[in-house]
Amino acid sequence: MKITFMGAGSTVFAKNVLGDSMLCDVLSESEICLYDIDGARLKESCMMLDNINR
Repeated sequence: MKITFMGAGSTVFAKNVLGDSMLCDVLSESEICLYDIDGARLKESCMMLDNINR
């Protein structure tokens, strides 16, 4: 399953919603895709999610 989150550059959104999604067993095999028009903020969210995923 592929899940796309629009507006993922908000680190509060990413930490709360995406972090919970990554920890859910049902979604463990899903591909999570992030999209935001602000590339710098999106990169920050990606780095934070990488840390959660470790």
